[in-house]
Amino acid sequence: MKLRLSDEYVIDTDDYRREGLRIAILAMSGHGKSNAAADIVEDVLDQQGQAIVLEPITEWHTLKARYNNVVTVGGEYQDLPLEPDFAREYVHASLENGVNLIVNVSDLEEESEQRKFVADFLWNLYRSEQKYRRVVFLAVEEADTWAPQMWDQTSKQSLARVSLIAKHGRKIGIFPIFITQRPADFHKSPLSQCNVILFGKFTSSADLDPKTGVMYVVKKLHIPIQEKDIIGLETGEFIAWDKFGVHKVKVRKRLCPHGADTPLVAPVPFAAGVTETLGSLKVSIEKALEARRRERSETERLRADLEAKEKELQEWKKKAEIKIAVTELLQPSVQGPEPPDLKAKIEELTQTYEERISELEGQAKERTQRILQLEKEKAEINERLQDTEKKLECFGALGTAFVDLITFTVDLKLRSLPAQVHEEIGKQLGEMKLKLGPAAFDRDTAITFDKTVPDITVVDKRQVLTIDEATIPGQILAIAMEGLLEKGFRLGDFLKELRIRGYGTPRPSTVSRELESLVKLKALRREESRGQWVYYPAPGFEKYVKKREDESG
Repeated sequence: MKLRLSDEYVIDTDDYRREGLRIAILAMSGHGKSNAAADIVEDVLDQQGQAIVLEPITEWHTLKARYNNVVTVGGEYQDLPLEPDFAREYVHASLENGVNLIVNVSDLEEESEQRKFVADFLWNLYRSEQKYRRVVFLAVEEADTWAPQMWDQTSKQSLARVSLIAKHGRKIGIFPIFITQRPADFHKSPLSQCNVILFGKFTSSADLDPKTGVMYVVKKLHIPIQEKDIIGLETGEFIAWDKFGVHKVKVRKRLCPHGADTPLVAPVPFAAGVTETLGSLKVSIEKALEARRRERSETERLRADLEAKEKELQEWKKKAEIKIAVTELLQPSVQGPEPPDLKAKIEELTQTYEERISELEGQAKERTQRILQLEKEKAEINERLQDTEKKLECFGALGTAFVDLITFTVDLKLRSLPAQVHEEIGKQLGEMKLKLGPAAFDRDTAITFDKTVPDITVVDKRQVLTIDEATIPGQILAIAMEGLLEKGFRLGDFLKELRIRGYGTPRPSTVSRELESLVKLKALRREESRGQWVYYPAPGFEKYVKKREDESG
């Protein structure tokens, strides 16, 4: 199947038969990304292929002006109402009958409900495609809404489903087309799976950001594009990157009218098979809705009856209590032992209460004295700790000066020795310096990390600590290098990011301990916000890491 975006640029699906075709279209609003996506989908439909479109606002319904097997679910121009519990039925009807679907989720008012439906729809599509094995092009509008870079509990499931389609959809014939105007907000996991990317025009600094935006994608994929190339594009122009290189493309105008420009469209009559499918689905949905209305009505009736019964029960309880009290008052006293002297009983109870109060006052007095004693002991301990810290600081400074002196002496006297001897002596001196504790060499400590075994060496009188990227500290530094800490990361953000990167569910205490060690080494800095620590790169961190990258170069 050939997807022609212009006379000069054609995407041939046979070229991607082995790895599958995954397309991303990135451009700011109004610069032709939906037109480019529609060109691809129209070529698919013209060649008897199948397409499914997920959209949060009404736009793609205009395909019905040209094709008679396109059904719109939900939205202003719906052929079928959007029923949240019918995601499985929509998918099965589409795959079994070869119907092209436009699924509009705007009828669901809450964004969390839209994300839940999209997650259910994608999951059923993934599962059903394992049975039908039909080649389906899946166009996902506003992909950053369903797969955000900064996800939360409401978007966690939809992000997982989008990532699943991006990673494994090609095995069963799903070719996704991700469309977004906010590449900085689109999660990098599904974006990194795309092997054809169309870069449209961007002008805002957030979208061009080399740490999170479109230039970050360019850098990670080693695409030879500069920022000025993207800023200088005209409307409808794209820089296409694929397995064959980089191409500048002027996308042709779509055949169907643009949904945002043409709200009303005269659709062509449905094909016979589509009409039958619509009829059966409409009947099923109407029955389900009617059953739900009856269920809701019955539930409300039962709830009203229950409230009335509870109110009646409370009234009967009050009446019963009044009746029992009156009965006891009018009942004649029975013969029995003489009642005890009421005055003596009151005096006995009063004495008991006074003794108890006296006992409690004594306990409170003892507790107060104990607290004062503990405060005094605490002050003495703090004073001793301060003295100890001063001594340790002096000892650390003297120890560091001693190691530097030994380093200088060895360098002068042993220059004639082989390089291996120099290296071994450097390692031993580094270990001596490390044993003095971080406070003794914080000013001379620099951090780098790679996939080598951690080691400690002395280089130009500067302590270099190498951290394995496969460890949690290495991943934290990787997060810092990718620029994700610019707006600050809390402990929970690190835990989420580590899970996404495949590090399972590490204990919060372990991650917190590693963060504190990096703060002590001055790789990170932290600030308190609303009772929680927020972590940022330390001053000069990026400059040093860049220098280390250049040296390792």
